Amino acid sequence: MTTAIIADSPRNNRFFARFASQPLIIAHRGYRAWYPENTFSAFTACLGRCRMIELDVRLCRDGTVMVFHDRSLTRTSNAAMMARGLGKTSLDLDKWRSDQLRCLDAGSWFVETDPFGTLGRSKAHRDRLVTLLPQRIPTLQEVLAWAAVHCMPLNIEIKEMGATRLNSQVVDEVTRLVRAAGMSGMVVLSSFNHDYLRVCQHHAPEIATAALQQHFHPRDLVPYLRSLGVCAYHPEDIITDQALVYTLRAAGMAVNVFTVNDPVRRRRLLNWGVTGVFTDFPDQKEVSCWGAELQEAG
Repeated sequence: MTTAIIADSPRNNRFFARFASQPLIIAHRGYRAWYPENTFSAFTACLGRCRMIELDVRLCRDGTVMVFHDRSLTRTSNAAMMARGLGKTSLDLDKWRSDQLRCLDAGSWFVETDPFGTLGRSKAHRDRLVTLLPQRIPTLQEVLAWAAVHCMPLNIEIKEMGATRLNSQVVDEVTRLVRAAGMSGMVVLSSFNHDYLRVCQHHAPEIATAALQQHFHPRDLVPYLRSLGVCAYHPEDIITDQALVYTLRAAGMAVNVFTVNDPVRRRRLLNWGVTGVFTDFPDQKEVSCWGAELQEAG
């Protein structure tokens, strides 16, 4: 069923209740340990391996919402090689039109650099991945349509665009696309820019939101989160401890921790009662094992 599930609460506090039956494993930028991040190859590989996919969005020059993490195109595309032929002098995504971005290869860099060392362990997988190249930078509209077909919940992180002329447009455009796709009840919007979350709460209160945080926690954390209208807190692993989890869960907040690739640490967090973890290594077998462990512990 792909119809949006709209909660009665403006903060959509029930969004994460659907995941209460077993640990929530969220694929960070897709299955990025084995596939190029934020591409359809990484998203498709998540099917059957996790219960939610996290991805990042930015606006490009013509206002199209693109699924891409960095402001610069350099790390995960061949933009530096293609720029001259496309008449581009800047390698920042917000300076490129969507049709120019669609000319780029967002997958070969992964095969060339093997950032997680996974391809070196499996020549067969490397060979299969090569057959999937090139990978293109997808639009949010495309990914929402794909997720609706597969009933895959999404965590859409809205990247900081304060240094660009598109800053005032990004939240409105993202929420418009989510609504148009009928995915309001299947999406949580997150950001390190908490002002974006306030805008989301004002313009689209039926869409769940979550506050991303690293390095330190805001003062008076629970009242602060309630003032944002969020239903979840997404802290960096290094600033997460058991007392934090207990406090937030007692206050009715979901807690999803990023980015946790160590299985031992993941089990500890889940035993503390976190709602979920973001990981570069989603795997359904591990999810099942953790679920069994938690049931035994309970």
